[in-house]
Amino acid sequence: MIKQKKQNGFSLLEITVVMSIFIILFFVSSDFIIRGFKSILFGYEQDSAVQNAKRITNEIIGEVRESAQSDRGDYLLDTVEEQNFSFFSDIDSDEYIEKIRYFLDSDILKKGVIEPIGDPLEYLDENEMISEIAEYINNQAEPIFTYYDTNNNLIANPLANKNSIRLIRVFIKINATPEIAPRDYVVETDIHLRNLKDNL
Repeated sequence: MIKQKKQNGFSLLEITVVMSIFIILFFVSSDFIIRGFKSILFGYEQDSAVQNAKRITNEIIGEVRESAQSDRGDYLLDTVEEQNFSFFSDIDSDEYIEKIRYFLDSDILKKGVIEPIGDPLEYLDENEMISEIAEYINNQAEPIFTYYDTNNNLIANPLANKNSIRLIRVFIKINATPEIAPRDYVVETDIHLRNLKDNL
């Protein structure tokens, strides 16, 4: 009987099985890491967008509360639409009242400011300085601005009843990635027009 010498090492089948297991573990762990980074990034983007929306809402509150008649005598509220609101207010503490406009452009909330110029003073649309102030706004067709009278009744046609507006509700829905997180974060506040209070 001839004794066969045992060969040291791995067979081709053993190497293939080990390599397959290693590759599967590599892809599973890398997918887990990538999903973790995406989750962290989503959380950061959402939190950043929410904090910015809260800051912007506070800015809107301060400006609208101090709204006043324009330097040329216009009523303090100008455009009163669901996603486009303009008014007059002195936002930079100079001697002039600026025309301020907040409006939604796609998913970006923008702010326009017009300084009055000339003699007599005019608010020229071509002089409007527009800046992007908040992104990831997910209101779509829902109103950002709604308008109420002295008794807190919703004004159905605010454009025709501008003089009746005493309270403005700001309603902003934020979602950095609506395809990942279907629930929106909502920032909502009511603003009373100080210069139009009827109960003074």
